Amino acid sequence: MNTIPILLRRAVVAGLLSPLFAGAAPSTSLHARPAAALGSEITLEVGLALDDGDPATCGSATDLAVHAGDAVNFCYTLTNHSTRTLAYHTLVDSVDGAIFTLMHEDVAPGASMRFNRIVTATLGVEDYAADWTAQDQEPGYAAAPVAFAFTDIVGSGTPLDLADDGATGVTLPFAFPFFDGTSDLLTIGNNGTLVLGTLTGFSYAFNDPLPYAPDVFMGGPIIAPFWDDFADSAGNVWWRVDGTAPNRRAIVQWIRPHFLQSGGTPAVFQAWLGEDGSLEFHYANTVFGDAANPDWDNGGSATVGLQNADASIGNQYSYDTPSLSPASALAWTRTSPTAYATGAAVHLDVAPALVPASIAVTPDPLAASAEPGGAAVALPLVIANGGDQVLEWSALEAPAARPSSTPAPQAASPLAVRKLAANAATRDRWHARQPEVVSLRGAVTEGCDESTPGIIVHDDGAPEDGYRDGSGLFTIAGYVDRFTPSAYPATFTSACVAFLASANGTSQAFQLVVYDDTGWDGGPGNLLASVDAIATDIPTTATAAFVRVDLSALGISVASGNVYIGVQFDPTNPGTAFVASDVSGAPGAASGYLMRGNPGALGSWDPIIDQFNDYHALLVRAVEQPDACAAPSDVPWLSLDASSGSVDAHAQATLTATLDPSQLAAGHYAANLCIASNDPAHPRLVVPVSFDLGDRLFDDGFDG
Repeated sequence: MNTIPILLRRAVVAGLLSPLFAGAAPSTSLHARPAAALGSEITLEVGLALDDGDPATCGSATDLAVHAGDAVNFCYTLTNHSTRTLAYHTLVDSVDGAIFTLMHEDVAPGASMRFNRIVTATLGVEDYAADWTAQDQEPGYAAAPVAFAFTDIVGSGTPLDLADDGATGVTLPFAFPFFDGTSDLLTIGNNGTLVLGTLTGFSYAFNDPLPYAPDVFMGGPIIAPFWDDFADSAGNVWWRVDGTAPNRRAIVQWIRPHFLQSGGTPAVFQAWLGEDGSLEFHYANTVFGDAANPDWDNGGSATVGLQNADASIGNQYSYDTPSLSPASALAWTRTSPTAYATGAAVHLDVAPALVPASIAVTPDPLAASAEPGGAAVALPLVIANGGDQVLEWSALEAPAARPSSTPAPQAASPLAVRKLAANAATRDRWHARQPEVVSLRGAVTEGCDESTPGIIVHDDGAPEDGYRDGSGLFTIAGYVDRFTPSAYPATFTSACVAFLASANGTSQAFQLVVYDDTGWDGGPGNLLASVDAIATDIPTTATAAFVRVDLSALGISVASGNVYIGVQFDPTNPGTAFVASDVSGAPGAASGYLMRGNPGALGSWDPIIDQFNDYHALLVRAVEQPDACAAPSDVPWLSLDASSGSVDAHAQATLTATLDPSQLAAGHYAANLCIASNDPAHPRLVVPVSFDLGDRLFDDGFDG
């Protein structure tokens, strides 16, 4: 792509309701893009303006002069002139491709909706043509209540005896038409799911909204009458075929308790697949009646809906919403959307980029000597600007201070109801394949032990477990712990991580990653840093063998809150390595998160303790370098003749720093000049100041 959308925002005008953003996905030929009538039913206006920091700005220009690298706000305004409410929208740009696909927003007749995105201007890319399609219905299928007609097949159907999270394939006596294809192959899963077109699909335990990426994560198109986490401790799953051709019907029936259910009754429901393409869900019981978990009832922890083969369409009836009543039924029918299309074009005149303001300060450090009680020393301090834009700067004084070596206390998250032994027999855990071993501490890795100044440690140094993804579905596994700096702003100069292996001689390539805390509910959000590294000779016993990764050159600055530090790696290559974990302390103390995905389709970050109930902390440690300017204050013996100013492009300004020994005794004095600027590469420079009085240097003399 030639442009980088860094913000997507919509505003509602002309009396529309608050918008609900739906994630973009590629379209499919049959359902996602019905034949659109190109006419006057909808109109599109696109206005350009330089980004002013307000994402909802709507400019009026259709031709704008900019420099390469400038952020440009594209404002799209769609107006509905038809007599239909248009609810699903697709925007395709000639440069960037699909901006969103089937975004759900109700636009009533006569109303308008607005959408903004920020584009980074690029040399050689000037013409942008936008095509907008609006339609009244979601493509695919729609669900509606029908008469409850549950047909119990216990005793007459074939029992499948599925294991927890298990699935098995069956061959239907007819081909079932679904979305853009037909198939007689069906995978029946224990967790209330069906996968069409395969005998080897999956039944994933943790339900998600539909559509769900990565594509075909269960192995094909999904039919989900009641996708939840079911156990195999009671009941069973059956299937049966009724009727004669061409009116046959396959019935799949589940009678299963919720995972960890204590007391109450199992869920009882069916899916009907008709030879004619009809599809119905019938619910005999949706109330588990577990007193400790009333939110499970009526589909409160389930996904109900359909998804096509490439995950571009997800017809979701409900997600984690109590929408299913006992003795109820739903019928799914194909939709026939009416769609309208329109377009608009704009032009950017892109000139070569201006080099941003670039600061350089000399001398650095600033040092002087004098006699105690003597005359002040004046030193020139030069601020130079190597960029094409004006440099704005300001300076503060800060006393020098030693970094603290005391780890910051970490808040522990409360332990809710967890999946106690869900992965005890899977390839997700290191200990599942290991004999009992005596926990050992590994040799001390320089910069990773508890005595390292500024280190934050959550673990006790002895791993009892290890985590990765053993499903074979995902090539990226991410594990991070939360770290809270002791002072702000702060940076992290290095991090350490330990792996375990189930085979001798294992090496694991990985990325040491740092995320901010802007994600959902304070979880991992934006990626701040990523460093490639490799762990070699990973131990096969419970030994902490840390790998230290240097972060000092990345300039990570934490202004507030927390960061998440850990690893991302390919769990299928070599497939024998696990991130080491401490499980001997209070569960969830390090507030870690895990993520599983594939390139271009990373999954969501979820609390580690949701999957591994005894998790305490990963063997991940971070070394904090408290910011030298965290607590600026006046330094009595140091002053500048100006505390702020500007420097023209490719120019310099000379300040005078005065160091006054008149009130000082002999010794060594240290401070910092904290210089902030609009240089994007160096938003703040710290210039150490050293002042020696007399013949004796006192290394411990820090002026406060």
